Amino acid sequence: MANLDFILQGLSNTDDHFASTHNVFSLVDVTGGIVASAFMNAAGASIIAEMVAPLADRIKVFVGVRNDVTTLQAIQTLVSQNIYPILVDTATQAFIFHPKVYMTRNAEHARLIVGSANATTGGMVKNIEASLYAELDMCVADDVALFDKVMTSFEELSTRFPENVFQISAETDLNLFVEQGLLIDQNNTQYRTRMRATGTTRTDNRQRMRLSTRTLPRITRTAHQPTETVQIQGTPTVITAVRNDRLLWKSRGLTRRDLNIPTAAGTNATGSMLFKKGDATQDIDPRSYFRDTVFAGENWMHDTTPTTAHMERCFCNFNIIIKGVDYGIHRLQLSHNSRTDTRAYEQHNSMTQIHWGANVKALIAHEDLLDCILTLYAPQEGSDAYTLIFGDDE
Repeated sequence: MANLDFILQGLSNTDDHFASTHNVFSLVDVTGGIVASAFMNAAGASIIAEMVAPLADRIKVFVGVRNDVTTLQAIQTLVSQNIYPILVDTATQAFIFHPKVYMTRNAEHARLIVGSANATTGGMVKNIEASLYAELDMCVADDVALFDKVMTSFEELSTRFPENVFQISAETDLNLFVEQGLLIDQNNTQYRTRMRATGTTRTDNRQRMRLSTRTLPRITRTAHQPTETVQIQGTPTVITAVRNDRLLWKSRGLTRRDLNIPTAAGTNATGSMLFKKGDATQDIDPRSYFRDTVFAGENWMHDTTPTTAHMERCFCNFNIIIKGVDYGIHRLQLSHNSRTDTRAYEQHNSMTQIHWGANVKALIAHEDLLDCILTLYAPQEGSDAYTLIFGDDE
């Protein structure tokens, strides 16, 4: 007879879907099983791959696509571990593949999770999710029938809709799926944007719930982006540029200093933020990366005053997105200290900063953004506006 348990994620940093799915896939001598997730991102795929890779020949992995959530990087992560998922494309966004099922069995037992948790870090750890966990006895006919019904139901989905439910291989061109809208590239700006603001003030500054959740090791990597040499049409001038719409930089959790929130009554904020090294997974030198790679093609000008002649400045357009809301394009100043004989330079500290200006400062100087992550993206094709997104890590 099945033993049942209920999971409500967010009340404990140990009683979550990360732990429960690990329990499902830790069953010994597994003979079969399934993962079915409506949505999947790279971090979630890494969690799944760690558990499923040793069982890849016995576990069927179903992933929903064409839903504006499942990413190219998620599928690449699975394939890199020799897991070739079955993609479910309804060929419309009017209705989508939406199950969340994790199940294994051996000769004597089966373990099953059915609920709301997708294969994302939100589903596994961060969100408030609810699921039913079941331990099945394979000597009990009703339990065997339940396991078999789960498996045959997904198999029937594949049989009835072979054009829409298909398994990929190592040779599958995943970039084609991005072009077709089945997958999204989580290194582009659209991955984080949800709606456009209708005014110039924050739509809300509600504080985030502080749930009890486990801390996961860093899984994704934001690397130094490759550059291309681009010739400006009609001129002999060439510039170094980063490819369109690419993720350029990710911060650590934002501080009061970064957000220009005064630390005490009567104190004044600096009005700027240093572009520091940021997230520990990034392979960048903050002394030069922003001036010489990210913003290399901008119109930098040295100060004319002798005492500050080492300072370079330029103006750039930035699309500001906060917690999924687009607040439009703002023209902001950058400054760079070109001296290489300072203590800050010797300590590999940042030499480049962004000056928020009055309008953006009014948008970001709010405590609900403390500990949020800031990401910087290159301009999209046909635009000169970089994108700054204030939000949560994936």
